Amino acid sequence: MLSSDGVWARFIFSFCLFFLSGSEMITGWLATLAGVAGTVELATALLRYSPMHDLIQLFNKQQAKQSKPTH
Repeated sequence: MLSSDGVWARFIFSFCLFFLSGSEMITGWLATLAGVAGTVELATALLRYSPMHDLIQLFNKQQAKQSKPTH
């Protein structure tokens, strides 16, 4: 779960991404990626859930398994 500050930060970040692509400051594939990233950020802010947190935990678990010495 995200804190209140994390949720507001995601709202602001998603607005910035939407503004970049909507105002045609960036175009083409970069604008498409900004729109998709803005949608993901908006969804995570609305749901107060961060999939990046789960991905980081998964990555750390895999690193811990690989670093264990085998006997």
